Amino acid sequence: MSFLSDNCFFSPFTEDTIKTCASFSCGDDDMDDFFRNDALSYATFMMGRSYCFRLNDAPQKIVCVFTVSNDSIRIYDLPRSRRDFMMRITHHQKRLNRYPGILVGRIGVNVEFARKGIGSEVLDFVKEWFADESNKSGCRFVIVDAVNSPNVLSFYQKNGFTFLFTTEEQEDLYTNPPKTEEERKQRLQSQVRLNTRIMYFDLLNLE
Repeated sequence: MSFLSDNCFFSPFTEDTIKTCASFSCGDDDMDDFFRNDALSYATFMMGRSYCFRLNDAPQKIVCVFTVSNDSIRIYDLPRSRRDFMMRITHHQKRLNRYPGILVGRIGVNVEFARKGIGSEVLDFVKEWFADESNKSGCRFVIVDAVNSPNVLSFYQKNGFTFLFTTEEQEDLYTNPPKTEEERKQRLQSQVRLNTRIMYFDLLNLE
């Protein structure tokens, strides 16, 4: 059974949604502020689209909201072992610099519906949505930039997501390329603590 499919309907998160629905809070001030003040602007400038699930019996009640945008994984910047692995599982006829994906930028679950597995249901929905044949563009991976905390990382791992990089040092070099070889060596030797970690789910692994 799925709480969302059994009790909710899916809709775009629009200005009308905000006006007609009860105030939404997921318990995270930064996330609440984004959905309250920034999500519509992201949509206007085509930087991301937000969607929500609302209760069938009480449409003014938002159960969860999430934001998606186009993204990709840069292949040739990866460490050799990871690059070879990604190439083995992807298209071989024409090697690309990037492989297409969808970024789940934010997921917020109403505090009233916490601890019901709804976050995992949202991820399942996104996976099925973009793996569907009716999707208008190629999308191989679902990508997240997960907050670098044990609980958050464990949540995504339990939902089938894999770290793109083995170490935070490697990821730091990928997301913020060094300008010189000397800078590269220094950063490899330093202890890096990133705020977020890139993780991905391969849509071909859907059962």
